Amino acid sequence: MGEHLVPDMVQTAARRAFLRTAAQSLANGFLVPAGLAFAFTSSFLAAAGLGLAGAVWQAVTNGAQAYFSILAKGIPEAYTGREG
Repeated sequence: MGEHLVPDMVQTAARRAFLRTAAQSLANGFLVPAGLAFAFTSSFLAAAGLGLAGAVWQAVTNGAQAYFSILAKGIPEAYTGREG
């Protein structure tokens, strides 16, 4: 019963991919939703709140895509250091 459906090494790589991708999305994802919200509401607080919510949502969904991609396909060769 100690066997896992997904090997531990793949799970670890998927977690790292989630964190890396989410962090990259957060670094770039605040200004566009905030700008769009400000254009429609003319309220700084609403724009900041909607921008932050949009950035967090985008980071979580992008991170989840990276996580499930590695779980489904395995660790890419570029990540293992054993390229062809």
